[in-house]
Amino acid sequence: MERTSRRIRIGLRAHCASEAVWAVLSDTRLWPKWGPSITHVAIDGTDVVVHKGMRGRVRTVVGWTLPFAIDDVEPGMSWSWRVAGVKATGHEVIPDGMQGAWIVFTMPVWALCYAPVCLWAARKITLLAHAPRFQA
Repeated sequence: MERTSRRIRIGLRAHCASEAVWAVLSDTRLWPKWGPSITHVAIDGTDVVVHKGMRGRVRTVVGWTLPFAIDDVEPGMSWSWRVAGVKATGHEVIPDGMQGAWIVFTMPVWALCYAPVCLWAARKITLLAHAPRFQA
């Protein structure tokens, strides 16, 4: 875990290609499969892959439906968003040069208690990225 300017970075190494990790992380249809706090995603438009300016709604495990907006995207590498207008988690894929990649989440310091949820999500992303459809 690393702390930088009021944000915390936490992640784990996935033993699969960064392209497969990105495919899982960036496809909004898969968010409920790896994001333990999300049960449903509805996007405005038809493009299901994250892109700057994308908007939609997420339903949370407590039943709230909240609007989201994607702030920034570096294709194949990272994306960040706002949920209900609040800057939320950042998501990064960092190739490790050894056939694997780091899955890294950034979050505000005040959301430190969310770190275990992010690690759980990273494990789920890794499992999904190992699916045959994501292998080259």
